[in-house]
Amino acid sequence: MTTRTRAAPTPPPELADPVRRGRIALSLAGGLWALLLLPLTAADWGAPWVAALSRLEPWRALRGAVDDPYVVFGALTGVSFLAIGAALLPDLRRARWGGTVFAVTVLLGAIITPVSYLSTPPTAPLHVLWGAEGPLLVVIGLAGVLAAVSARRWRRWVRALLAVTLVVLVAGVLATGYYPHGPLIALSLEAAVLLAGAPRARPTAAVRPRR
Repeated sequence: MTTRTRAAPTPPPELADPVRRGRIALSLAGGLWALLLLPLTAADWGAPWVAALSRLEPWRALRGAVDDPYVVFGALTGVSFLAIGAALLPDLRRARWGGTVFAVTVLLGAIITPVSYLSTPPTAPLHVLWGAEGPLLVVIGLAGVLAAVSARRWRRWVRALLAVTLVVLVAGVLATGYYPHGPLIALSLEAAVLLAGAPRARPTAAVRPRR
């Protein structure tokens, strides 16, 4: 009697690409960075569980190591925008103009967020930009709708997820009681799913040299 061995399930073609897996990891790292910074920045404004974490180590020691943890660790959240946007851009560019707008808008947070937090003091030259990451998150959510419209050849569920980006961001705020960290955590998870479902780039045909 012969026994049959089951072949190991093969991953979807999109996830078989190590570059794609690296981008997914980069997007998740951006969310993890925002999660680690959350108790350092929002100890006094976030959800109760955020305040509880801020009193534990190493968050308590890190908060005590700087003069203004709100400004310092809030400005560092720009790294999360950079990681998530950089992970999304190569694939979202293939969603045509809407996808490009979506990814680039996320990348803008890497500049706007540090400027916003550093402009917290009323005497700061750019104090008018304090809190600018809030409107930016709304723009990112609306850009997700544009990406869903322009990615007309993508899977329906991927386009649907792009279209509800603003809902995802709001869910992040409700879960943490604070932005931009909460929305960034949620956005990183959405980005990982989007990258897993985005179609692979078509291989370019080799150009034959003329004789």
